[in-house]
Amino acid sequence: MKQRILITGGTGFIGSRLVERWWQQGHDVTVLTRRPEWAQERWSGMVHTASDLAQLEGQYDRLVNLAGEGIADARWSDSRKAIIRRSRIQLTEQLVEWAQATGQHFDIVLTGSAVGYYGGFDGADGRQAVSEDSPSGSDFSATLCRDWELAAEPLIDLSNRTVILRTGLVLGPNGGMLKRMWLPFQMGLGGVIGSGQQVLSWIHMRDYCRAIDHICDSDLRGAVNMIAPTPATNRQFTKALGKALHRPTLFPMPTLVAKLAFGEMSELLLQGQQALPTQLQKSGFRYEYDDLGRALEDIVSLW
Repeated sequence: MKQRILITGGTGFIGSRLVERWWQQGHDVTVLTRRPEWAQERWSGMVHTASDLAQLEGQYDRLVNLAGEGIADARWSDSRKAIIRRSRIQLTEQLVEWAQATGQHFDIVLTGSAVGYYGGFDGADGRQAVSEDSPSGSDFSATLCRDWELAAEPLIDLSNRTVILRTGLVLGPNGGMLKRMWLPFQMGLGGVIGSGQQVLSWIHMRDYCRAIDHICDSDLRGAVNMIAPTPATNRQFTKALGKALHRPTLFPMPTLVAKLAFGEMSELLLQGQQALPTQLQKSGFRYEYDDLGRALEDIVSLW
């Protein structure tokens, strides 16, 4: 059934794939963005764009809230952390106010978060599995995710279902973390970071988009870990990426170097979560890529 979809973050790495997918499925998609001209040029008028909530008209069936400044785009100064928080929490609060003021009642709300909600673990501690009912952590990423989710809570009363997307490392061509890793690994300069034992909860972009459609067609609600069922350590990930690129991985980044180079943001590199996609699996979702090596080989072939 054709739906009117409003999406924030629709010009980003994940959001742009969803916009194109939903347009191809015949949905009526509106992208709320600070770059409406760029969005119109990219999609040649195939989707609607708005730069302000006041420009929106009528009722929407689906609200998808993925907007937020890149958490790893710059070193975490106090001002940078404030920007990261504001770009997620303040916009979510504005969406709530707009939805209440305009009498919106959505069929489904999909709102962003991350597996960073559970906090970061390193070494053997990182092998402690967490699922959707695990408590939140206390580091910056965890408090950011927790407060982002709290800001979206009023949307529960404005929709038939609200789903919190606790997203892991999304792997796809030409974007995300892989884009930052691509050049050094292509040059044979990649290597293990820190102990190499920190766990990465990952998912192939194609499975991520398929899982979103699965959620919309199911009766899932609440938090959903958007990850594959096969997390990997940083050492395993490094070896798999090197193999997919046919390059050696002989240049490690010691913990001290990572901390000196990235400061507090180094927790994103040195810590991780062994998150489990319990809700997705219980609901019957089937992955196309649950093997990391095969996922990376597919992405390399598309780059």
